[in-house]
Amino acid sequence: MKYLIAIVFLVGICHVRTEDDFFPDYIQPCDLKEEEFTKCVKQQIEDSLPHFSKGIPELGVPSVDPVNLDDITIDGNGLKLKFNKAQMHGLSHTMLTKLKVDIGQEDERFNLGIIANLSLTAKYNADGKILILPIKGDGDAVITCKNIEVEINSKLSHIKSSKGLHFKLVTPNYKYDIQSTTFEFENLFNGNKQLADATLQFANENWRQLMDDLAPPVVKQIVKTIVKAINKFFSKVTINRIVNGYKQTS
Repeated sequence: MKYLIAIVFLVGICHVRTEDDFFPDYIQPCDLKEEEFTKCVKQQIEDSLPHFSKGIPELGVPSVDPVNLDDITIDGNGLKLKFNKAQMHGLSHTMLTKLKVDIGQEDERFNLGIIANLSLTAKYNADGKILILPIKGDGDAVITCKNIEVEINSKLSHIKSSKGLHFKLVTPNYKYDIQSTTFEFENLFNGNKQLADATLQFANENWRQLMDDLAPPVVKQIVKTIVKAINKFFSKVTINRIVNGYKQTS
């Protein structure tokens, strides 16, 4: 009996899936030689986005919704505004707007565009002026961005492992645009509703001036999170698992 138990145990070990042998069944390789290669890649990314946003633990890809953000500080033009314990929500509902993949040539590049409605939750501390109107308070904050578009353009490099050749996004740059933003700050002016309502109305009417300072560090962290998740996936999956007919040119 003890020998039977030992055999069953060994068989079980042999069938345990690890990061090295796991491959998502919702991802199918695209043929580089086919005319509709980009269309195939676009379809694979669209099918994979919900899984990436929730995380793929078998490949070590973390969830990106919510995204934990570093502290954000605005200090200038008469305003001191700090956010801590900040989280960005909504990347799980991202939609693809642009995709261009240039591989199989000397200069390989990856261009990705996404759009989403995102919200930031945080603890805030504010003191100073928004343009001409005073603001003072601390408490919970919610910042809602409607239709924020981010486009990431990155060079593709290669990494070798014992399993084969892998892609890696390097030196990514990005641009972004936001359709509109609304601010909610609790406990402004120690709960004075009249002053708080007037300040929030003014802030929401002049949201772009505030976002000129607030958006860059937030978007930078979002892009960093997306690139990190993509590279984690690439590091676990060889090129020949996702692209048929690929040959390294340099």
